[in-house]
Amino acid sequence: MVLAPRQELLRLERQLYRRNKELIDNSVLIREPGFRRYETRYRRKVSRYASIVSQEEMVDAVRAADLIYVGDYHTCNQSQRSFLRILKAVVPTCPQLLIGMELLHRRSQPLVEAFLAGELAETAFLRKVGLRRRWVFDLWGNFKPVFDFARYHKIPVVGIDAAPAGASLKARDRAAGRWIAQLICRYPKHKCFIFIGDLHLAPQHLPAEVERSLAAIGLKKRPLLLYQNSEAIYWRLAEEGLDHQVEVVKLDEQSFCRMHAPPVICQQSYLNWLEHEEGEIDYADAKHQFLELVDRITAFLELTLGPEKEQVEVYTCGDLSFLKVLREDGVFSPHEVKLIRRQILASESYYIAKRRMVYLANLSLNHAAEEAAHFIKHCVAGAEEPRELVDAFYANVLHEGLGFFGSKLINPKRKCLHERELNNLRAYFETIRVPTERRLEYETARLVMEYKRFERAGKPLKYQAIFRQRPDIFFAVTHAIGYMLGDRLYYGMLEERITKEAIREIFLQPWRREGETVAVYLQLWKQLRGVKIPKRM
Repeated sequence: MVLAPRQELLRLERQLYRRNKELIDNSVLIREPGFRRYETRYRRKVSRYASIVSQEEMVDAVRAADLIYVGDYHTCNQSQRSFLRILKAVVPTCPQLLIGMELLHRRSQPLVEAFLAGELAETAFLRKVGLRRRWVFDLWGNFKPVFDFARYHKIPVVGIDAAPAGASLKARDRAAGRWIAQLICRYPKHKCFIFIGDLHLAPQHLPAEVERSLAAIGLKKRPLLLYQNSEAIYWRLAEEGLDHQVEVVKLDEQSFCRMHAPPVICQQSYLNWLEHEEGEIDYADAKHQFLELVDRITAFLELTLGPEKEQVEVYTCGDLSFLKVLREDGVFSPHEVKLIRRQILASESYYIAKRRMVYLANLSLNHAAEEAAHFIKHCVAGAEEPRELVDAFYANVLHEGLGFFGSKLINPKRKCLHERELNNLRAYFETIRVPTERRLEYETARLVMEYKRFERAGKPLKYQAIFRQRPDIFFAVTHAIGYMLGDRLYYGMLEERITKEAIREIFLQPWRREGETVAVYLQLWKQLRGVKIPKRM
């Protein structure tokens, strides 16, 4: 039986999910007594939803509540970014906020206040707080933007871990509940956000302890529970073909669930954390993981690479020795090496076709999957010859599009900027004095919008001197346009505007004739122009 693209993707995703789950379960050698019951109460709460709602409805509920519990998946930076987006959405109308953070103990409060006031440097703060010693998930980089936001808006941040080391989950909830009740008394006019691991959010867990402690002092607050990424709800949405459209569901009048990352993305973040303790990169695993992504994409597209697949070399930001190789082997000109170095300094992942090398700026699935798609394209279509500027422009757009499409096969929730967002960005920059470090961002938004105006008028790129003079502009603009194309390819496939077979054929095309890349892009643009892109927060 031939599966539709959506069903085939779902099957592959479930296979990866099961494999990751087994790896995660095997990594936990000792669980505290009662953990299974604790976890079961949580999973029962997030096993089903009442309705699909908009981001706006959830934010309105946040504005109406006094006490908001926000679930966190500690190793997944999408979780912390989601929390930050919620804070940004409510701060204009609710300036008096209080943020309680699980990663900090209450006894470190003087250090937190000194850090936020600018009286204590970041390195000294982290050393004195002892984050590495007392909190198993030492992922400060994921949480730092929340502190930066709090400092800018003068929002108090308080550690809510109040239990002694080694306390049980129940004891931690009880101690945190008492302390949060005291904080609410101390900040009676503030809207209180509690950012803590999702398991603690089951109504019988931390919320019950807080309610009990508040009742003991004669207080009652309107609570709201914001769970995140329920696996059961995700699979249900996926079966209904709604997984790429829905970002929030309502469980009941006091709880919502944010669906900002597929389960495999959260799992992989945990596995990456396990395998790369304190930022150490496991180079051998980087190649193995990369080839797994190659296998998943080629299996979906029904492409065969053969033994050449194993010839790829995968490097990461922890090993830049390949730059020395590139300089010494004579294959690359100094100018080409300079461009590759610029990509590295910009933290951009990069596939170097001449040497079958992949550079991963980080080990995120998005980066790795995108470069896996570039590698696949090179393997099945062959090497490409130098092109004149216009053909090169469209070739790069197509390559970026296929790369983004490949990453969407792995992470369907991945987003990119489309015309509306780029136009808003351009308009914003034109109201301010653009900082030097964001000048390229502004120039890119402006030129993409200029290009799109010509495209809508049926006038493809003819020539722009700036693209020859400024390689950074050339790559930034083709990158942005290519991502839009890749996003439309993915959703166009789901809408059956374009078949999987047609996309496979694009991967196979060598584009050697003059003007061919222009023709291929324009045909795809016309075919996919009406594809709907889900609205994302």
